[in-house]
Amino acid sequence: MKEFLARPGFLGTFGTLGADLSYLLALVFTSLFLVGWYMARNHRGKAHHGITLWAMTTMLVYFVSYYLIRRLGVLAFEGKEGFGGPDWVYYNFFRPILFTHILLVCVAIVMAVYMIILGFRASSKEGGKMSLKNDVLKIKNKNFYISLLLALVILGLLAFVRCGTIVCVMVYVVGFLMVAFVLLLEKFLEWLLPSGAKRHRLLGRLTMVMYLLLLATSTLTYILLYISYTPKL
Repeated sequence: MKEFLARPGFLGTFGTLGADLSYLLALVFTSLFLVGWYMARNHRGKAHHGITLWAMTTMLVYFVSYYLIRRLGVLAFEGKEGFGGPDWVYYNFFRPILFTHILLVCVAIVMAVYMIILGFRASSKEGGKMSLKNDVLKIKNKNFYISLLLALVILGLLAFVRCGTIVCVMVYVVGFLMVAFVLLLEKFLEWLLPSGAKRHRLLGRLTMVMYLLLLATSTLTYILLYISYTPKL
């Protein structure tokens, strides 16, 4: 599969098939999120729920599959080994953009799972229509600790099976810390915004901004890697 993804891409640039496919899917996912956000703004809850749920689930499946095939952080490796521009561009522009992009990807995966769960918890379906509930929404302490333990077990097992270096282990440690941060953030928001509807709307806007930034950094990374300069393959 790695050899297949390393073939020349279809966008007419210096990009590989994997790079072109990743960027195209980034455009598709962000477009679907924007459509879902538009549906929510127009109070079309059922359409918003369907589009956003499908887009986030598909995005998660893609990210996980891409990681299993090429491993997390491959973009950073490609940038270090394959960037064809001058060093001053790499250190002053490309690398900061790249690291920001990778950080946003990690946060986007965690937020996608969280927003899917929050969407189900904060909504109700009556008469074929879906709407957000203004009820107080809190996570039980039991479920909080179970979620935290489950994340620790899953990420710990993946690190044990897949990692052979400290750097790889640290990736999973950071992943667990991000999950823990989101759960703690949820507990804080329970106090700050008890209403599930208000919480979902606020975090939905912030998540949408994050996905737009993710697309922007993805576009800049792709341009610098595969359009502005000939990559060192």
